[in-house]
Amino acid sequence: MDYYINPTSFSAVFTIPTSVVDRYLKLAKPEHIKVIIYILRNMSNELSEKEISENTGVKEYDVKEALLYWADAGILLPKEENPPKKKAQKSEKSVLRSLKPERGDVAKRGLEDPKIRYMLREAQIKMGRNLKTNETSTLVWLYEDQGLDVSLILLIIQYAVKRGHCNIRFIESTAIDWVNRGIDSIALADEELARMAESDQAWNIVRSAFGIERRMPSKKERELSSLWICDWKISTELLKSAYDACVDAKSKFSFAYTAKIIESWHQKGYTSPDEIQRHSTEENNSGSSASYDIDMFEKILNSEK
Repeated sequence: MDYYINPTSFSAVFTIPTSVVDRYLKLAKPEHIKVIIYILRNMSNELSEKEISENTGVKEYDVKEALLYWADAGILLPKEENPPKKKAQKSEKSVLRSLKPERGDVAKRGLEDPKIRYMLREAQIKMGRNLKTNETSTLVWLYEDQGLDVSLILLIIQYAVKRGHCNIRFIESTAIDWVNRGIDSIALADEELARMAESDQAWNIVRSAFGIERRMPSKKERELSSLWICDWKISTELLKSAYDACVDAKSKFSFAYTAKIIESWHQKGYTSPDEIQRHSTEENNSGSSASYDIDMFEKILNSEK
C-alpha cells in the first residue's frame, strides 16, 4: 500500500471490537458495518433507529436488520431484564423427531419474530431466488426448533452457494451435524467451514487423479481423501500410480483396493513413483514380493466386508 495513517488523526478515537473486523468484515453488508460503527462511536448516547438512519444514510428498515444482525452475532445485547436462555443442544434423535412447521406456521412465526423475517430475506438474496415452501419450513425449523443461530444458518447457506451445491438437503444435514456437535458460535463455525473447504479440496484432487465423475464423496472417501492429501501429503503423481497399479492388478478400478495400495506405500515411506519403481526393481531382483501384495489386499478387503 502506498499510503500510511496520518498520526494526527488519532487525536480523537473510539474502540471497535476486534471480532467486528476479524469475523464479520467479509460477511456483513456495508449497511451493517455503517450502523455498528456509528453505534460504537456514540455508545454513551441513547440512539434511535431514525437517528442512526439520518447519520449513516442507511434506510430505517435496513437499520433494524443491522441491529438484528449484530444482536444475533453477540456484538449487541437486547435491553431485557431476563434475556432468553440459550436452547439446550439436542441429540440426533430429537432433531429427527421434531416436526417442521407448515406453510401457515412459517408465515405466522415470521410475523412474530423479526429474526425469522431477516433470515428468510437474506437466504433469498444469498441463493439468488425465491425460497420454496419446504426450504422456508426447514430454515425456520433449524432456527426456532433446533436452536441454531440465524448467523450460522446464513453461513451454511453462503458456503453451500460458494461450493455450487446450494440445496436444502445439504444445508439441513450440515446444520444438524453442527447442532449435534455443539458448533454454536461464529468462531467454531469459521473453523469448521475451513475444515470443510480443505476436505472438499482434498476430494477434488483425489477425484481428478482417479478419473471419478464429479459427485459427492461417501463418508469413507472423504475421510481417506483428507488423510492422504492433508495428513500424509500424498502427491497427485503417487495417486495416479496407485490407480494404475490397481487397474493392472484387478483390470478395473476399486477405491478400496487403491486405498490399500496407498497405505502400503505410505508405510514403506514411498513418496514418488520413481521411488516405487526403484524399490520394485530391487525387490524383483532379490526375489522379494512386490511393493503391494495382491493376495494380502484381497484377504484384507474380504475380511472388511
